[in-house]
Amino acid sequence: MKNLIVPMAALVVLSFPALAQNNTLDPNAITVDSKRPQLQLSDQQRNAIQNALETENTEQKTPQKFEAKVGEAVPLTMTVDVMPESLVQGDPALKQYGYAKLAKDVLVIDPLKKTVIAVLPRKSPTSGKDLPPGDWAATRGRELTGQAPVSGASDTTPPAAGDSGDKKNGTEATTQEK
Repeated sequence: MKNLIVPMAALVVLSFPALAQNNTLDPNAITVDSKRPQLQLSDQQRNAIQNALETENTEQKTPQKFEAKVGEAVPLTMTVDVMPESLVQGDPALKQYGYAKLAKDVLVIDPLKKTVIAVLPRKSPTSGKDLPPGDWAATRGRELTGQAPVSGASDTTPPAAGDSGDKKNGTEATTQEK
């Protein structure tokens, strides 16, 4: 029995590298992917991407002096997000591409080359300015949840937080006497 433990332990130790090789990148596959033809999006794919990414909360600011054009390199300051799983299930060809959601456009990006593959206009572009949380919740937040936006939400300003000192609370006489 003791004689069997050592060979079995050696077999287990030697099998770990074989298991680890399944999780490594295949350089040949990367080379093939880098030489693949550029993605040509159909109108159906464009609509599917626009619809799927409309509710994704991944909008980022457009870098200064950056104009989104097909074939242009993506600035290092931009984040490239992976396509949502629901979109990839509908169209597996999109799995190898990423995207960046800007105020007015959605960029389809080749993550290996860091270049723009397609520029899609957003269905409901934002102003590019960050909305205060209250305004966002009353307008865009309600739209995303299927509710009607609150009318005049951005016209009203909330009251100031804390005691502004202009309201009397009955202790003014005692404060002035001291």
